[in-house]
Amino acid sequence: MKIGHLIRAERVRQEMKQIVLAKGICTPSYLSKIERNLIEPSDEIALLLMNRLAIDPSKLQKNDEQTELEFKKLLMDTYKTVITSRNDELTKDKLSYLEQNSPLFENDSLHYTYLLITLRFRLILREDIEVLKNEIEALQHSVDQFDAYQLYLFQLNKALFYYGSGIRKKANAYFEDIVSKLDIIPLSEWERAEFNYMIAIIYTSEGNIFTAIDYIRKAMDFFLKNLQMNRVLDCYIIIGITRKRSEQFEESLDAYSKAMQICEDFNLHDEKGIIYHNIGTLNSTMGNSEQSILYFKKSIDSKKEESEKLISIFCLIMEYSKLNDKDLVNHWANIGLAIFHKLNDESLRSYYHHFHLFKALHSEEGLVETTEAAIQYFKEIQDFRYIHKYCIALAEWYYQNRKYKLSSIYYREANRYGYIYRKVEKWEDL
Repeated sequence: MKIGHLIRAERVRQEMKQIVLAKGICTPSYLSKIERNLIEPSDEIALLLMNRLAIDPSKLQKNDEQTELEFKKLLMDTYKTVITSRNDELTKDKLSYLEQNSPLFENDSLHYTYLLITLRFRLILREDIEVLKNEIEALQHSVDQFDAYQLYLFQLNKALFYYGSGIRKKANAYFEDIVSKLDIIPLSEWERAEFNYMIAIIYTSEGNIFTAIDYIRKAMDFFLKNLQMNRVLDCYIIIGITRKRSEQFEESLDAYSKAMQICEDFNLHDEKGIIYHNIGTLNSTMGNSEQSILYFKKSIDSKKEESEKLISIFCLIMEYSKLNDKDLVNHWANIGLAIFHKLNDESLRSYYHHFHLFKALHSEEGLVETTEAAIQYFKEIQDFRYIHKYCIALAEWYYQNRKYKLSSIYYREANRYGYIYRKVEKWEDL
């Protein structure tokens, strides 16, 4: 009975040591050989190990090529449906179905693919960050058994995990690693289009605009050909962002207008919130605070998911801060904090610091403790943009309060992280 991969994956997931699992059943060295599928245990030992790990033996399938092929087709069809639909409720349903109905295969490769795909679904659903981290660490123990496609899925899951955790530098490193090997990874057309879309977002956030446009065009060509108009809409939004970053404001607004027209033509009204948000950021960049506030409010009203409202609330607060409207800064910061505490999602922790910082900025107490805590948090997740930004805020606050030495320290710190954020080493390179 070939169950080593099942035993190891579940033991590591439960954070159980080999000596604990083996106690009274077999020696730790014998268990190690079982886990590496170097030997097949007797039925008696296999059942004892499975029972200790609470693995249901009735779900174990002997090598049956037809059953394996059928399950693999179900798994890959489900994966495509979930990724292309971008619907959390559907993702939740499909994940639940797979967990309840998936057999355990002696085919270790099929089992690894199942674990990697269900992990992707959990990442989409933003499950508990510690649980996700443990799953990734458990899979890391089996990485030497992965084929090229499974390595792609694993690298992508790690990239998405760190991106969702706010650790952008680490996420980008995994994305870049995938890009370097993309030509040799056996991906279907739809998967390649989805990855092109994802990497376009990464390059846009990094300021690599021309490369981002190249990838988003590739993605949009596939989506148009297959009449996936909701995905075409997503591409127009990214194009709008890249045009805004290049200060091509009319072209940016044109892209958002095309996205909005797709909403109307194809009844995709749930997508309007993100379009309103980006028109708001465009107006903000152009210095039209009143217009940007109008669109941020439209975005908040249009979004159904409360977690998605936080970014628009944050942008709204920044506009009111520019206008020095203390009451409305506090009003919206309190709304944002209430949503954060209600959701209790650690992946949204950055908003907690953003909102508290802007409340402090417009309060009598001042910035010191709140801003230092925010800067420390963003250092931990290596978000250099906000370290740079909030060091400037604290330096200016110290300067206004005639604490020139502290002001100088934070200006230097802002300068240092500004170099890191812009990826330059010398002032001559600015």
